[in-house]
Amino acid sequence: MSTGTLFSRSPQPLYLQAAAIFRSKVHERAWIPGQQIPALDILVQTYGISRATVRQALGLLEGEGLIRRARGTGTFVNESLPATPALLIPKNWAETVELSNRLGTVSLVESSAEVPLPEALGMPCEAAREGHFQYLRRLHTTEAGPFCYSEVYLDSHIFRRHATRIKKSAVAPVLDQFYGARLNEAKQSLRVVEAGGESADWLQIPVSSPVAELRRYACIAQRVVYFARLEFPFRNVRMEFDLLR
Repeated sequence: MSTGTLFSRSPQPLYLQAAAIFRSKVHERAWIPGQQIPALDILVQTYGISRATVRQALGLLEGEGLIRRARGTGTFVNESLPATPALLIPKNWAETVELSNRLGTVSLVESSAEVPLPEALGMPCEAAREGHFQYLRRLHTTEAGPFCYSEVYLDSHIFRRHATRIKKSAVAPVLDQFYGARLNEAKQSLRVVEAGGESADWLQIPVSSPVAELRRYACIAQRVVYFARLEFPFRNVRMEFDLLR
């Protein structure tokens, strides 16, 4: 497959696509820390793009601390690469609570009136969904910065009873502390989607960047009391599975 065909598949500017390819060379250790990367003319010939495009792409990597350019000697991969904090995507309710306890919470939008659940949750759900809910749009953070963008629907009675705490923290730990013994169903789905305008803005990533979208709900007495849709930039997360368990 030619690189021209590869680049034509994406609406992103060429320099962003080239930067993604060069970045993967660093992360996959095809370009080794401390060593010189291929010369500008070689990159131009290899990928069929202009010198200006290559310079723009390398400029992004330099800004990210992955490479350094030395006048007269070439471009080198940095010996010490910046760490990219990544947290495990939770696979069960206990891990969901544990992760939520580690995140800061910034409130973006809070509905002023009770609302129903969306007609379609975007995941299989046979539980009852009647009642009124508080809608919350939030940004969750770590010490490294924005980590997760979320939209949450929480049973209005639960929200009013614990509003002070919920306004300052993620919802899952509150549910677990006060209603954990009564939760009879909790499910989660994951898929890859593109970041929209608002989520991309808050997460500080380009629009249409791939994100891990989690949708989850929890029930008490066979009725949904909590539904959330969350977006995690791929650079922030990792997943691990015990394939023999």
